[in-house]
Amino acid sequence: MPTSPTPRRISWDLLRVVAVLAVILGHVTHQGALLHPELTGYPFRVTAQFGAAILLVISAFFVCASLRKGDPRRWLWNRVARLVPAYLVAVIVTYLVTRWAAISFSGLPYPPGVTGFLFGVPQGPPTNPSPWYIPTWLDLVTNLGMVQEWGIRWDAFYYLDGSYWTLPVQLMAFTGAALLWPRPWRTHRLTVALLWALILVPLTLRFVVFPPGTASPLVETFYYGLGLHRLHVFAIGVAIWLWSQRRLKSWHVALFVFAAVAAQDLQVFPFHVALPQDALRWPSTIGFAVLLLLVCLAARGPDWRFPGLARIAPAVTWLAGISYGLYLVHQELGYILARALLDLGLPGWLRLPAVVGAAVLAGWAVTAGVERPAHRWLTRRRKPAKPQVEDAEPVFVGGGS
Repeated sequence: MPTSPTPRRISWDLLRVVAVLAVILGHVTHQGALLHPELTGYPFRVTAQFGAAILLVISAFFVCASLRKGDPRRWLWNRVARLVPAYLVAVIVTYLVTRWAAISFSGLPYPPGVTGFLFGVPQGPPTNPSPWYIPTWLDLVTNLGMVQEWGIRWDAFYYLDGSYWTLPVQLMAFTGAALLWPRPWRTHRLTVALLWALILVPLTLRFVVFPPGTASPLVETFYYGLGLHRLHVFAIGVAIWLWSQRRLKSWHVALFVFAAVAAQDLQVFPFHVALPQDALRWPSTIGFAVLLLLVCLAARGPDWRFPGLARIAPAVTWLAGISYGLYLVHQELGYILARALLDLGLPGWLRLPAVVGAAVLAGWAVTAGVERPAHRWLTRRRKPAKPQVEDAEPVFVGGGS
């Protein structure tokens, strides 16, 4: 007899929306000014960095909730089919728009011809005292291949959008989960030991084997390229899921939460202070800890069906549903829009809602026009998977926190 899907829980949608809005506001009001000094004047600045980390925690939680209900290979293809096509389209669009905008903002002439515009090098010195970086064909290729992290320390190529770091990290985590899940040796005790290793081994490598400031560019490239600095967020997501299933004691999950918060602080602020290009340390760490506790409440407590929250539930659910598309297009394209609005003379208090509103609209367009149709097309010839809880669908994230 078929089982009915679990009703969608507003608590998870609200957590996703809060986290993704924290990412967007942090990038627009704080990170933007660090990369482009002219992008200032907003009514406030969000200098805490925790949104993307929380989204990855939620993602790891729902990996467990969905993977256990179907074939791992089919599950992994389902995730790839939903994530990758929208990402590839976003990369191409971002490259084209950034090429046009960066050349214009830098006061340079456009190279002649279509090929020149797409891949040529503008001639002459920039007339703008704060020129923008003009992406190259190699940036395009490496971003499409998700290998940006493997060249930035040698100035070989760069991220087209700083938020893109989450895609390869998440796909590696999904692949690892699909490979490990069906193994007969994967006992509960070994699973818990593996989760602790995901937190402690990267910390040992970074602070004992290669203390901050002593690692070579090659070591740092492998460390960050393999996503070792973010393994703790996947570990705590899985630990919270085990606790929600009564397979982990409360005292044990409390230790995991404490360890994850400490690991987050150490990995983001390895010198124990915020560097000039960083967000503020304690708001970032406290924000991560508070939202992590809220994730625990959502995982094991009742749904948050409060009277006031119920009224905005449709809007929250809609925003949560487009959160991946929103993440893909909000940062670099948002900076470009902010600069264009600045050139038109708009003050910061008008630019901020315009940029956020445009990001929401673009995120919806990517979701409705690329992500969902591509996912349907890529999975339509496969037999339907076993019923999965509805909460488990949005297991993808982003943001540069």
